[in-house]
Amino acid sequence: MSVNPDEIIRKVELGTSPLKGRIEAINKLKQAGYKVGILMAPVIFVENWKQLYGELIETLRLELSSEVKKDVFFEIIFMTYSYVHTKINAEAFPHAVSLYDKNLMTGRGRGKYMYKKDLRIDGENFFREKLHEFFPGNSIVYIV
Repeated sequence: MSVNPDEIIRKVELGTSPLKGRIEAINKLKQAGYKVGILMAPVIFVENWKQLYGELIETLRLELSSEVKKDVFFEIIFMTYSYVHTKINAEAFPHAVSLYDKNLMTGRGRGKYMYKKDLRIDGENFFREKLHEFFPGNSIVYIV
């Protein structure tokens, strides 16, 4: 199940379920006997990203059922940017915010960009620390 802070969902993931609905779905899936994992993606490094994602992790700690928290695993994917996908999305969602930031991103070939190495390292350290703090017995499958 994919999650993001409510602010990111409202501004970027247009037309998708709010965080509260996603958490309810995770709890119902676990209650129905499914193994659940939480995908934080795309992680977008907006100005106040540490606050937003810290609050997201705290919300998950408070609102996930105890059954989910026993063995939920986490996967984290940092946003990448592509001019082609942006053009396609602009037609479907003309009021969406622009995600490209030349100060935070570096090229990875032919109109594709990713966050710079220092920011990715800071992000990985942040997520490992916060998830270990709030979900100490749960695994992080990957952070990319």
